[in-house]
Amino acid sequence: MNDWKLLVILAAIGLSWFFLRKYIGAKAENLAQKEDLRALTDIVEGVRAQFERANLVHRVQFEAEFRACQDVWREANNTHREFIRLNRIAFGKPTPFQRGEFINAQQAFADALEAGKPFMNQTVWKAFFEFENSIIVWKDVEMIPKESIKESREEARLGLERCAEEIRKRFSELLVV
Repeated sequence: MNDWKLLVILAAIGLSWFFLRKYIGAKAENLAQKEDLRALTDIVEGVRAQFERANLVHRVQFEAEFRACQDVWREANNTHREFIRLNRIAFGKPTPFQRGEFINAQQAFADALEAGKPFMNQTVWKAFFEFENSIIVWKDVEMIPKESIKESREEARLGLERCAEEIRKRFSELLVV
């Protein structure tokens, strides 16, 4: 009878050992999977954090560039408006007040252009710089032959349109997430 009990005890121990081994193996595999999943999650979170930091820097740079372009564009438009007033086609010579308004607008534009230079795309900045150069030579309107006024107005309009096109092109290239 003792042999029978011993066999039952040994069988119980054997079965327990078999199931315990399976259980421990499954637990070890589960633990390994959890550790792998944790490592993968850490990698994903690290990449996400890097992306968010890069995105934040990109967004700040975009906003600074956009504001600089807005400021320079506003002053360029003001300068163009005063340029048109200064270079009237039909109403005779401009007044000293009109000349002063143009000079003030042109100076504000030049200041905004210089202040925005570090924040603007080089191509956009160059378009504004060329626009400035195209109208600054017309400051002394009394020296300009009447026939050239129409031509100068058209040149200024085209220069301003080129600035607008360069701004559109630049901001269409940028991806803001």
